[in-house]
Amino acid sequence: MRVLVTSEKDIASLTIKSVLESEYGFSSNGGTFEKNPILALNESTILITTNRDMIFCDHLEKHFAAEVFIFCSRHRAESAKPSLLVHSTGNLGPEALFGGNPYELSISAPSLVAAALRRLSIEQVERNLTDFDVSLEVTHHGPTSLNVPLVFVELGSTEEYWVHREGARAVAAAIMECIREPMQTESVIGFGGTHYASKFNKLVLEKGYKIGHIAPKYSINELNLDIVKQMVARTTGVVKKAIVDWKGMNAENKEHVFPLLDELKLEIVRDKDT
Repeated sequence: MRVLVTSEKDIASLTIKSVLESEYGFSSNGGTFEKNPILALNESTILITTNRDMIFCDHLEKHFAAEVFIFCSRHRAESAKPSLLVHSTGNLGPEALFGGNPYELSISAPSLVAAALRRLSIEQVERNLTDFDVSLEVTHHGPTSLNVPLVFVELGSTEEYWVHREGARAVAAAIMECIREPMQTESVIGFGGTHYASKFNKLVLEKGYKIGHIAPKYSINELNLDIVKQMVARTTGVVKKAIVDWKGMNAENKEHVFPLLDELKLEIVRDKDT
């Protein structure tokens, strides 16, 4: 069963939920979760609404036998740039300011991340959302402790855009792709670059890569062997390669992380050599 997650505390998620109800046929199945109606598309796809902020939803697998959780979420950014985003979750370092636990990663679903990014890119063009950025984000925030794969698909970046109907339609279309996409695949993990992972966008959209966890330049020097092992083990599919944004790392980053990748016998591939 694939479980879509929305939140009473998230305006964007409620806008996306409205689109899924009115345009895709989700309707009440008679059940409730945290006193909110459960909506169903079919026997294998439901939509739940939590009373928690979604970054604190480490409790969901206690209530649902899910194959994957697909979070319909807002994105907040000081830039206020309208955005359509997708990413895996986890805390790569010692801080857990936005849910989850330090040095802990969720289970990434690279095939769903790729499917969502492709759909968001198509929707951007078809819906004339030219002022919206479409991008992967690196691994960040909670939840981190679920032992079920998850993916966040997000509408950002301010309240004006959290209620943007066409933006919500783009996210809803991407979420529907996540419902249909198979889980198992050959996957890679990524290192380097900025929070909005532009180099990795190209690898997904132009080369067909399925990218799980991504550690950006600003977190690389805090990585330890355990967290890199998690990046591999907590990614669905088979991970044999680590793709590095070569220009998006400095010499200190490379000196720190390459021995960790070598110890795990991962093939190190420069982004320009893919």
